[in-house]
Amino acid sequence: MKFKILAVAFLLAPFWFPSSLRAQNAEHVKQLLETKKCPKCDLKNASLINAKLEGAILTEAALDRANLFGANLSQAKLNGANLTNAYLTRTNLTSADLTNVNLTEANLFDANLSSANLTGARLNNAYLSRADLRGSNLRNADLRGAYLIEANLTDANLQGANLCGAIMPNGRQSRQGCN
Repeated sequence: MKFKILAVAFLLAPFWFPSSLRAQNAEHVKQLLETKKCPKCDLKNASLINAKLEGAILTEAALDRANLFGANLSQAKLNGANLTNAYLTRTNLTSADLTNVNLTEANLFDANLSSANLTGARLNNAYLSRADLRGSNLRNADLRGAYLIEANLTDANLQGANLCGAIMPNGRQSRQGCN
């Protein structure tokens, strides 16, 4: 029951944000949608719901608190991007480059991260319930406190990953990486 309430809360999260929240830089949003190229752009609080951004270049972009619900970011280059508290429910990140990305406290419920490169990614307290991480590279990723209930980690590379306190797909709390 507790998990169902938590799941519903995360699904409704984007509707709790005040409508006055807007992207810090509307020109950067326009540039991204028109060209799919916006490295180092300021896209904080941007609403990119269902955006078609396959192969987009968002290297080191600031996407803090961005709403990317249902967006297609397959094969996108997001290395070094900041997605702290971003809403990525049902987002397609298949084969995306998420090297050294910051996804702290991001909501990735039911997101497709299959074959994604998450080497060195920060996923502290991220919500990854039902996320598809098959074949993803999570080498040296920080998953402390992440919520991975029903996530698919088949063939995922977790070498060197810190899973201390993470709730694993089987519902058990991990001690891997705890000192």
